Amino acid sequence: MKKVIFIILTIFTISSMAIAQNATEREMSMSLGKKVGFSIDIDGANEKMIEDVWKKYIKDYGKSKKNKKAKEHYVVDARVPMIAGASDVDLYINFDERVGLTTANLWIDLGGSFVNFDEHPKEAQGAEEFLREFYLEVKNKAISEEMKAQEKELNKMDKELRKLEKKNTGYHKDIEKAKEKIEKAEKNIEQNLKDQEDQRMVIEQQKKVIEEIIERLNNLGKD
Repeated sequence: MKKVIFIILTIFTISSMAIAQNATEREMSMSLGKKVGFSIDIDGANEKMIEDVWKKYIKDYGKSKKNKKAKEHYVVDARVPMIAGASDVDLYINFDERVGLTTANLWIDLGGSFVNFDEHPKEAQGAEEFLREFYLEVKNKAISEEMKAQEKELNKMDKELRKLEKKNTGYHKDIEKAKEKIEKAEKNIEQNLKDQEDQRMVIEQQKKVIEEIIERLNNLGKD
């Protein structure tokens, strides 16, 4: 059963990678005002999970800090080759959790202008790739968590099955004990019938003894 679940989730993982969401360029509000950024929807993941993945994902590019007031993560002087080659950029990202999915919103400050397709097509393509890779990291985490949850559920089912099997064994033992009792009772019935017959014979003998005594009493003094 576990192998079946693993295969299903593996297929789901591969399928998710094959149809990974594309990032969308749009103007959005962030801590520095309304700027052009990139968004990607990640289904099956909540904000906490995505934040945990972000902290690990961004370590290769820079140190992420959090602006709690703006509910935004930022990385100053990040080195992201797929976006800006050897140049440093500032990254800003926040997560908008909704029912069933969370949207990751990313802004890239090149130092005076934010990445967008009109002015920075190459960097914008890199930003999309950066977000897609992040998306896949989150999806892998989400699927792994789902696998753990399903395995936990499977373990519960296995335990329930073992309980049912144990009960079944107990029922069979009860049947065997009942059969032994029935067999013993049947033998007791046979013996009881024999004992009844023997007792009837004893009673008949006793009746004869009593009849003889009565006859003797009746004949007393007649001689």
